[in-house]
Amino acid sequence: MGRMKRHTISYVSFFLCQILVLGACSQSGTIGGRSMEPVAVLDFVVPSSSPNVMTDLGGYSMNSEKYAYLRLSDAAGVVDTFRIVDMESEETVFEGTFSGAKNNSLLLVADFSDLTTPGYYRVECETYGYSEVFPISEHLYGSLSDKAKAAITESCRDLSADPRTVLDYLQAYEWYSDMLSDVPDETESGVVSGAPDELVCVRDWISGRDYEGSVGTEAVIYSTILAKFSFLYKNYDSALATECLQKASSIYSQSGNVVKSDSAAFRALTELYRASGESAYEAELENYKELFSSGDVHPDEGYMYGAMTYIVTRQTVDRDLCDMLVDSILADAQSINNRKREITDPMYSQTGGNDEMIGYIRTLMCANYILKGYEYDRTMQMMLHYISGLNVESSAYEPEPEDEGVFYLIYSCMAALEKEGKL
Repeated sequence: MGRMKRHTISYVSFFLCQILVLGACSQSGTIGGRSMEPVAVLDFVVPSSSPNVMTDLGGYSMNSEKYAYLRLSDAAGVVDTFRIVDMESEETVFEGTFSGAKNNSLLLVADFSDLTTPGYYRVECETYGYSEVFPISEHLYGSLSDKAKAAITESCRDLSADPRTVLDYLQAYEWYSDMLSDVPDETESGVVSGAPDELVCVRDWISGRDYEGSVGTEAVIYSTILAKFSFLYKNYDSALATECLQKASSIYSQSGNVVKSDSAAFRALTELYRASGESAYEAELENYKELFSSGDVHPDEGYMYGAMTYIVTRQTVDRDLCDMLVDSILADAQSINNRKREITDPMYSQTGGNDEMIGYIRTLMCANYILKGYEYDRTMQMMLHYISGLNVESSAYEPEPEDEGVFYLIYSCMAALEKEGKL
């Protein structure tokens, strides 16, 4: 999933000599004489040297918790204190004492949460050198959300957006539009009743795509997009919304029975049922009860977002099915939360890859949505810190264009929390 972008530090001669002497990170894959397991989440070529001080390269939200990790070396020993240097003034603006990392004797933690002034900084400590430069921003996730939104908007307009990206984009709009969306100038957009920017670009993407001949899972995804768009757009142009719903129904019908028992089909059915209220869709959804009652199904992306749609619809719903869906999602979220430290351990992360980490965040977002609270905000932020540089190679994940949708959804969630002062 995506590619990795290496961020490399240029050390002054003094620190370079120290690193060579201490052997803090060698090509043999050892740290301080201890063997180092490869970090599964990140897929990249190990560089010849890495900074000993790990930070979130994307930065920290102004009022959130902020921490860095120091990777210890037997040769260098333990240090007690660290400092934060402002890169503009080159002055020390914060000093603190390292604490031990839970369940990892190779790491020390530098907590600088009390530093809230926006700017560009780095962490420094004796013997080990310094981290890469990182920002502290008042609206970090808001800026990241805006950047992802701009990329998706452009890809929708040139019709290059992947359908899964569009679906995540609509999900973000549905959940966070009250806080994050913009209403365009009607004279410029030509939109009936001034529809929001997100819906305008999806409308244009739909009108320019050839999805009539799609079959199988591709058809199911298109029907989900059309049904969700119809529901969200009906207050702006009811005629177009009705046309989209009719197309969604037709495309789902041609998808083939072979896919009508999987999670993508479940999500499509929930959107079709919410938008239309048709009893045929209701009956198909109730057929999933037997599957969920087995206890062997853990909700993936399709089941989770389908569940979110199903439990909030104003149509008649099966309460037992709702309970099964909610209980399954909350159980998975709690299991993930219980493992948050081993999942985000920078040295020995117990995760199978980027897709798995993003899947964890999706589950926690859905659980928070169900609970209408902030129980898992901290865990989500820990995971974002990990894939943004708080890992053994100090490498940041840079999503491919087709992954912008899920990151827009995640950043929109975090931006909403940031705006509410919950981070």
